[in-house]
Amino acid sequence: MNTSDWIDQWASPPRPLPGDIGDAIDYLSAVIGIPVYVKWTPATLMARHGDMSRAKTALPDVFSQLLEVECVIQFWHQGETVALPQEEAPRPEIVINRLLRAMRARFRPAASTQAAHTLKGDVLRDPAQRGKSAPTLEEESWLQGHGRFWNPDDSSNTLGLDDDARAVQSFMADRANLSIHTRRAYASAIRRLIQWCELSGLGPLSDLTRDNLIAYKAALAETAAQTSHAGHTLGRRSQSHALSVIRSLFGYLLRTGYLLSNPAAELGGDTAASRARFSPARVLPADAVRACDAWLRSHLGKAEDSLDLLRRAAIVAVYRFTGIRLDELAWRDGFPRLCTDPRGWTLTVMGKGQKERSIPLPDICIDFIRQYRLASGLPAAPAHDERLPLIYGRRNGALGAKGLYREVKFAFDEMARSVPSSDSPTRLALRRASPHWLRHLVGKTLVVDNKVALPVAQALLGHTSVATTAAYARADLSELRTVMQQSFRLQN
Repeated sequence: MNTSDWIDQWASPPRPLPGDIGDAIDYLSAVIGIPVYVKWTPATLMARHGDMSRAKTALPDVFSQLLEVECVIQFWHQGETVALPQEEAPRPEIVINRLLRAMRARFRPAASTQAAHTLKGDVLRDPAQRGKSAPTLEEESWLQGHGRFWNPDDSSNTLGLDDDARAVQSFMADRANLSIHTRRAYASAIRRLIQWCELSGLGPLSDLTRDNLIAYKAALAETAAQTSHAGHTLGRRSQSHALSVIRSLFGYLLRTGYLLSNPAAELGGDTAASRARFSPARVLPADAVRACDAWLRSHLGKAEDSLDLLRRAAIVAVYRFTGIRLDELAWRDGFPRLCTDPRGWTLTVMGKGQKERSIPLPDICIDFIRQYRLASGLPAAPAHDERLPLIYGRRNGALGAKGLYREVKFAFDEMARSVPSSDSPTRLALRRASPHWLRHLVGKTLVVDNKVALPVAQALLGHTSVATTAAYARADLSELRTVMQQSFRLQN
């Protein structure tokens, strides 16, 4: 982000912000009277306030968090300051971007930079995110034809194609067993590469070199600072996924003989290494979990609740107590499916790779589903051969992934409003949370809190690799901290 592209219109005369990010933070903090972005450690806290008792009085939230972590970031958020551990806090560029756009009456981008943002930042987002109709891959003219690395030998080019567009179509058809959500993400990642190549004057696909793709990887890393809408930035996970799709595409084209070489080999790492580095950081903190469960309790057994509220509670309960993925609750091809027998209820979903997965439901989850079914005019328990959507929308159709996501976000917002305003970290965590946070919460509950064997937890969560499941144990240091505290002390 180039902060000097922004003008402070209230300054006399109007002036651009400092170009250095640190100087821009100092300037904005001074003119709005609120710390915009401050990094606190025990040392800096001591240096600022002289002793820890004064620091505790001046910054109680920062002080309490520094008892648990090494570094805390205090930053501007919607007109107030919030403190979070460094690994959970947004980057300074994102905070400044949000502040400048929230205070657009005072801060305005220069017209020329507005165009630059559109060119540089927006081009790496899916056109559908910019409110435009995204072309299908078949309609992408950039894919037509072939380049220098296309294989003309019919005996080894097993696709028998001479056109990049049809080769990409073959790749997508080969991935037909993926979920609708995943196929859409694949297409989005390929379109993003196409847009960057068109802007850079490169192409077609089979003409790209390794240097071209390394430059694209660097462009992805810069997108977060260049994209004008903070909600559409490409974080590290999104960048990793975008590159993994490109690696998969070029790997497929090489294995089928369509290409003579693979310029994307090991671009950005491999899947096994990614699994080894996976760390489920988006887990609700303990206070947020308590707020979530309190919200659920407030909607259990309440005859006066509307059908909308009971539906929302049932949706949150299913995600909270099963750990299924967002789109696994959306009705598709007869899934998800509820079954009952004398031992209890079972929820069967269609997971990644078109693999069925059955999750025994705990009684608390059954209670929420049962009250929602009764309010919807259905029997309390499903019939043996029932093939009905688990969750209906307001118009009696099955609720899709977008509708499910929206309901969970509404619920999190209601939970956040129930938290005292003095507890800003918990309120912020709930407002940032999504259904996937609940999936990570279930993983942590199984692996860390209840010491469930990794293969069992893997089966319940539907992970391809047990290494992914093991990451929940790596992510939680509380037990290791207790072990170290109890194991080492000075001997008498």
